[in-house]
Amino acid sequence: MKRKKASPPARTLEALIEVASQHAERGELADAEARYREALAIAPDHLGVLTLLGLLLVDSEDIDGAIDLLERARVVAPGFAPVQLALGSAYAAAGHDGLAVAAMEVAIKLDTTSTVPLERLARHHIVARRPREAVGLLRRILRRDPTHAHAKFLLAGLTGDRSKDAIVETPTAENREQIDRAEEARGTAKIVESPPPALIADLFDTYAARFDQHLVEELQYGVPKSLAALVATAGAMPDRSWRVLDLGCGTGLAGIELRAYARTLIGSDLSPRMVARARQRAIYDELHVEDLAVTLARERDIDLIVAADVFIYVGPLDATIAACTTALRPGGLLAFSVERSVADDVVLQQTLRYAHADSYILSLASTQGLAVEHAEPTILRVDNGAPVAGVLYVLRR
Repeated sequence: MKRKKASPPARTLEALIEVASQHAERGELADAEARYREALAIAPDHLGVLTLLGLLLVDSEDIDGAIDLLERARVVAPGFAPVQLALGSAYAAAGHDGLAVAAMEVAIKLDTTSTVPLERLARHHIVARRPREAVGLLRRILRRDPTHAHAKFLLAGLTGDRSKDAIVETPTAENREQIDRAEEARGTAKIVESPPPALIADLFDTYAARFDQHLVEELQYGVPKSLAALVATAGAMPDRSWRVLDLGCGTGLAGIELRAYARTLIGSDLSPRMVARARQRAIYDELHVEDLAVTLARERDIDLIVAADVFIYVGPLDATIAACTTALRPGGLLAFSVERSVADDVVLQQTLRYAHADSYILSLASTQGLAVEHAEPTILRVDNGAPVAGVLYVLRR
C-alpha cells in the first residue's frame, strides 16, 4: 500500500515576508509579489505587507494597484509616515500632483527628524517646475543635516549659490522678496562638482515610465538620430561589424539608432528602471546598471562610444573624456551631445543640467589627442517652450 505523500508545510506570515523581501532584493519582482500576496491572504490588513507590496507595485509600474494597497495601508495606520510617503510617490508616478503633494506633506508633519520626506517632496516640486517650493524644503534638509550631499547639489543648482549663508538662510515674510531677487540675479554659477550618482539614478528611476513619451513627443528630442547620422558621415558603416558602447543608455532610444552598426551593442546606465526598459527592446547584447566610469574602466577596443544627453549630468568631463579615449581602439569614434555654455567652461544650470563651453570641449579633445570630426551646433530639445542650445560632437582617436 502506497504511503500518502505529505503536503508541504504551510509557510508562516513571517517566512513569506522574509522570502518576498529576498526576491525583491534580487530584482525578482514577480516572485516577490506572489509571496507578498500569499502573506496578504493570511493577514489582509497587515501594515507592513500592504506597504511593501504597494512599493513593489510602484517598482513594477502597476501604479493603480500600488495606490489601492497603499490607501488600504493608510486606513490601517493614518499616522504612519512611511505609508504617507509611499502613497505620495505612487500618486506622483500616476501624475496626480495634488494628491502626491498632500500625502508627502502629511509625511513631513509626522516625521520631524528624517530628511527623506523633505527630499522626496523637494524632488517632486523640481519635476513639477516649482523651484521656490523646492528651495525651501532643501534648506530645511540642510538645517537637519548640513552634510546632505543631495540637498547641497540640488540647492546649488536651483539658486546658483553655494555659500553657507545661501544654504542655511530661511525665507520669511520679511526677507522673501530680497532672497528671490538675489536668486534671480545670480541665475547660474560656475559650480563644477559632479552630482551624487545615487541622486541621478533615483531621479531617472522616477522618470523611467514616462521617459520616452515625454522626451520624444513633448520635448521634440532627436539627439540619438542626429548623432547616428553624424557617425555615418564620419565613416561608420551599417554592417553590424562594430563593438559599440551606449553610455547612459536610458530606455534604449540611442540603441535603436546604433544597432545597425553593432556586432556587439553594450548599454550602461545608473538607473535600474531605465535599464529594465532598455532590456525590453531586446536590442542590446549586454546591459549593465553602473556608473559610466565603471563601464569605461572595464571596456577596451571599442569602435564607437555614444553618450546622448549624458554628459549634461556629469559635470567636468576631463576624467570622462580621458577614460573614453582609453576605451576606444585607435581610429575609434566618440559621439556625444552637450548643452552649450557661453561663459564658463562648466556651468551647473538651474535646470540641474550642466552646460559646457566649446573651448573647453576642444581643449579636452586636444589634450587627449582626439581629432574633431564634427562639432555641430543644434537644438537639443524644446524645454518648457524654449529651445535648448547644444553641440553634437564626433571625435576620433
